[in-house]
Amino acid sequence: MQLSLNMKLLENIPVLQIFLLLHLSLISGVQRAPKITTLLETVDALLDHNATFICEVDSHPLADITWMRNNYPIRHYDSRYIIRENGQMLIIPNVKDTDSGEYCCTANNGIGEPAKSCGALQLKMKPQIKRHPTNVTLLLESKAVLPCVSLGYPKPEISWLKGDELIKVDSRISILEFGALKIHNIRKEDAGQYRCVARNSFGIAYSKPVTIEVQAPAKILKVPKERKVQIGTEVALECNATGNPVPSITWLENGNTITGASVEETLVGEVIVSILHVVVNKPALYTCQATNQHSGGANTVKATAKITVSVRFFEA
Repeated sequence: MQLSLNMKLLENIPVLQIFLLLHLSLISGVQRAPKITTLLETVDALLDHNATFICEVDSHPLADITWMRNNYPIRHYDSRYIIRENGQMLIIPNVKDTDSGEYCCTANNGIGEPAKSCGALQLKMKPQIKRHPTNVTLLLESKAVLPCVSLGYPKPEISWLKGDELIKVDSRISILEFGALKIHNIRKEDAGQYRCVARNSFGIAYSKPVTIEVQAPAKILKVPKERKVQIGTEVALECNATGNPVPSITWLENGNTITGASVEETLVGEVIVSILHVVVNKPALYTCQATNQHSGGANTVKATAKITVSVRFFEA
């Protein structure tokens, strides 16, 4: 009776289905060497994000899966890693720069040769400015170097802004290999606000803005003029000077400090205008002397005017 029932059941199952069932039952019982069906690939991971390697294995019986990093075994008890799915998944939490390298999985069930697959972990990192430039005060015609040290993977490309304008590199201005901005032969127009920009495929970072102040030694723009006057005449001698900081002007008579004279000074932009009012009673040399912190002592700039006196003769 049971045999008759089984035959009736088989009659109701298509031939193809019977073949597939038999095939699957045979396969499930046959031992086979492990085969990695999902090979490891290069994994790009952002700093402080998780990275995952998948090593999917087909084998019978189940294979023992082990992992290695740079040829060193990764242990299940190593808290740096998380191993799941019977060893087929390796998770590296909060990736650090020290985690980069080659990762390999090996599957072995004692039948045939073990299967192995390797992939690389490449750290990716948004740019960060690690050393910002600082404010500088420079002398005209000197040189400037503004540092900008950045981190990032891939290595960030560095550019610089003056105000909101991109700085163009030329024979006078260059960006050094480590990101610093170098300016030769500083000009007055180089004064302003600067920022460095670090950029890679994962983001962009700006340094804090810094200022270049350009200073200059004192320079006389207008010298006092030589005069020939009558004795007792009051003369006005003008001397104009510029510099940064704005210079101070002193007047000398025959190399000595003047007494009994008045000086009128006005500031026009970065130019100091000094006018000496003095009554001339004898011939003398009047010297305009301009100084600031960059032009004192032996570097003081001077301009001298000779004042001669003519005597008026009265008839008896």
